[in-house]
Amino acid sequence: MIRAKAQIKGRGILEEKVLVLLHKAGWFKGRKVDISKYVAALINEEYIVFKRAFDFLEEYGDLVIRFERSGSYVTFTINPIDAASSIFREVSENYERYCGESLVILGEIPTMEMTWYISSSGKFYGGYDDFLICLGDDFYRALYNIVSGAELEVILVEEG
Repeated sequence: MIRAKAQIKGRGILEEKVLVLLHKAGWFKGRKVDISKYVAALINEEYIVFKRAFDFLEEYGDLVIRFERSGSYVTFTINPIDAASSIFREVSENYERYCGESLVILGEIPTMEMTWYISSSGKFYGGYDDFLICLGDDFYRALYNIVSGAELEVILVEEG
C-alpha cells in the first residue's frame, strides 16, 4: 500500500530521524501525560478509545512536532480535541468502514489540511475529506514518511 521514494533498510535511520524530532518537541523515554481531557472529548465524539490509542496519547499527547520540508515548515500536532473539532465524525466513520477497524483521531497536520488517526491494529492514517492515506504501520514509520515526503497511495473513500 505504501510506495516510498526510497527504501529504508532496517529501522536505524528511521528511528534516528524520528527521535531527533520527538526530542525537539519535548518527548522523552518514559513520558506519560494526563489524557483524561482527551478521553472525555473522544468519548463525547463517539470514538472508542482502545488501548493502543490510550497508550499512544499518554506517551505523545500534547506534542507539537515541527520540521522543514521543501523549504517550508510543517506542523504535526497531537491533540485530538482540536482535531475532532475540525472534522465531522461521519467522515472518520467512513474511514473506519473502509479500513474495517476502529480509528481514533489523534491530531492534525494543518499545512496538509489533514487529520490523522491510529487504528485498533496500530496502523496510522491521514485523512482529508473523502481521501485517506495509510501513513505507516507504526508511529515512527508514519512520522518518517511524512517528514521525508514519501509517496503514499491516496485512496478515495466513498460515503457510507
